[in-house]
Amino acid sequence: MTIIASILLARMSISVCVMIYFACRSIEAIEKALAKCKYIQDNRGNFSAAGLAGKLMRTCLAANMLMIPGLFVRKGVADISDLESFPRSMERVLLPSWVGLVVSTTLFFAFNWLVGVLK
Repeated sequence: MTIIASILLARMSISVCVMIYFACRSIEAIEKALAKCKYIQDNRGNFSAAGLAGKLMRTCLAANMLMIPGLFVRKGVADISDLESFPRSMERVLLPSWVGLVVSTTLFFAFNWLVGVLK
C-alpha cells in the first residue's frame, strides 16, 4: 500500500516541478499566444501580483483551457483562432504534465480514502 502511495506522490511531485519550471520559463509566451482570450487576460490581471504561485496558477488555468477548449469557446471567454494556432510544441509539454498532475492527485486522494475505508 505504501509503495502505491509513494509512486503517486512521486508522480505528483514530478508534475508540480514540471509545471513550476514551465510557469517560470513560458507563461509570457503562453499568454502572448492566447492574447485574444478573455479568460487568459482576466487571469493575468487577477494573479500577476502573486509571484511564483500566480505564475503557476496562470499556467495551470491556461492548460485547463487548452484541455477542454470547447467549454471555454462556448462560454465566450476563449478565441478559437488563438486556440488553433497555439504552438504544438508547448501544448505537447503542457497538457501531459497538467493531466498527469490532475490524475495523480485525484488517484492519491482516492487511494488515501480507500485505505481509510478498508481499515
